[in-house]
Amino acid sequence: MTDLAFTPATELVTLVRRRELSPEELMRHTLDRIRTLDPALNSVVALDTGRALAEAAAMSARIARGEDPGPLAGLPVLVKDGENAEGFPTTRGTRAFRNIPPATRDGIHVARLRAAGALVIGKTNMPPLGAGVHTANDAFGITRNPWNPEKSPGGSSGGAAAAVAAGLVALGTAGDGGGSTRIPAALCGVVGLKPSRGRIPSAAPCWPQHICLSGMARTVRDTALHLDVAAGHHPADPNSLPAPGLSYLESLDRPLPRLHVGVLRTLGVAEPRPEMLRALERTADVLQEQGHEVVDDDSALPGAEDFPAPFLLRQQVLAYHRLVGIFDEFTARRADFEPWFADVLDNGAAVTPADFARYSQHRARLDQWAAGLFERYDLLLLPTVPTTAWPAEGPDVMAAVRERTVPISFTSVFNDTGHPAISVPAGLGPDGLPCAVQLVAPHHREDLVLGSALTVEAAHGPVRPPAFASSS
Repeated sequence: MTDLAFTPATELVTLVRRRELSPEELMRHTLDRIRTLDPALNSVVALDTGRALAEAAAMSARIARGEDPGPLAGLPVLVKDGENAEGFPTTRGTRAFRNIPPATRDGIHVARLRAAGALVIGKTNMPPLGAGVHTANDAFGITRNPWNPEKSPGGSSGGAAAAVAAGLVALGTAGDGGGSTRIPAALCGVVGLKPSRGRIPSAAPCWPQHICLSGMARTVRDTALHLDVAAGHHPADPNSLPAPGLSYLESLDRPLPRLHVGVLRTLGVAEPRPEMLRALERTADVLQEQGHEVVDDDSALPGAEDFPAPFLLRQQVLAYHRLVGIFDEFTARRADFEPWFADVLDNGAAVTPADFARYSQHRARLDQWAAGLFERYDLLLLPTVPTTAWPAEGPDVMAAVRERTVPISFTSVFNDTGHPAISVPAGLGPDGLPCAVQLVAPHHREDLVLGSALTVEAAHGPVRPPAFASSS
C-alpha cells in the first residue's frame, strides 16, 4: 500500500474492514491532500475537517467493537453541491444561494452512502443549477482540470471529476441531465456511469425525468460498488426502480456473453476529432479481439438536420421547470443570480404548451430510434465527447456548432431515452489530455454496460494526471 491517493475504493474499504488501515489514517491523508492540492483545482467548495476526523474516529470505534462498518467502511466521499448533505449548504453552484443555511437532512442518495459507512466530508463545485458543460460560477469561481489547469474538467459534475481524477477522494457523487457525469469523466480520465432512469431514487424527481443521480470514480469496480449501495426503490420517488436483485460488483466476475456491438461515430450530428476516433477504433478492436461481433452503423439521430435545436428545446423546457421551482425567489432576486443564468431562466418563462408538445413528440421519436438500435445490437459504442477538454472558461459555443463538436452531441440522447451509458478512459490524445469512449446498453442492463466497460478498462489501462500522481 504505497499510494493511498490512487488506491481504488474497493481496496480501501477492504483494508479498513480488515483493520489494516484505520479510518483516521485514511481521513488524515485525504484532508491533507485536499488542503495541499485542491487550491490549484478549486474542486471542493465546502469541507468540515473537524467533523470528518470525528466521524473517522467513531468508525474506528465501531470496527473495534466488532460492528459491521458497511460496504463503504470509512471511505471519505465528496458530494456534488446540487445534492443535500446534512450539515452543508446546498448552494447549487450559484451566488444566489451562497448564504443558504446548511441542509438539515441528507438526500436519499447521500443517506444511502452514509448508511453504507461512507464519511461525507464536503461538497464539490458545479455550474449554476447544473446548467453548463464547464464548471464555474460567481459563488466559488472556476474549477480546473487536473491534467491542465488551463482546461475545464467539464460540467456539470466537474468538481467531482476533478477531485476524483486528482486522487483527492476515490468516490464522489454526481448527476447527469445531458452528459453531466459522462462529459466530466471523459475530460478528466475517470469513469462516469449514467444509470437507467430511476435506478437511483431522488426525492425531487423533475419532469421530463432525464436527470439521473450517479457516482464519479476512477475504476469500473468502484462504480459498481457505488451502484450496489445507491440503487433501489424509495417511496419518496414513485418513478424509482425496484432493487436490481443482483450485485453489480459481483456481476463483474462473470464472463460476458458474445455481444453484437454497434459502432456509431457521428450520430449524424458531430465530427469527432481524429484522436477521439482513434480511441473509438482501438476500443472496437479490443471488443472484437474478445470475441464480440462489432459492426459499423451510420444511424443518425432524429432531427439531426436541425441539431442542436431539439436539445435546446429540451433545455428551454427544463429552464421552465427550474423557473417554476424558484419563481417567487427568482422574480424578487433576479440580480442575485449569475447574469447569463438569469437569462436562461427568463427564457424558460417563454415556454408554451406547444413547446411541451413538440418536445414530447421529439422524445417519442428518440425512443423509437433507440428501440430500433437495440433490436439489432446488444451494446452501442460511441465517443463520449467530440474533443478533449476545452478552456476552463468554457467552450466556444458558436465555433462548436459550426465545427460540429457540440459537447453533448453523444450524451444527451441517452438522457432522453433513459438507457444506461458509461464513459471509460481510452488513452491520451496528442495534447496529453484524456480521450474516452461511451458504451450504452439496453434499458436496466447496468450489469452489461459495466461488464463491457471493465473489458475496455483492462485493455486501455488507467490514466493519471502527472502533476497529481504522487501520493504525498
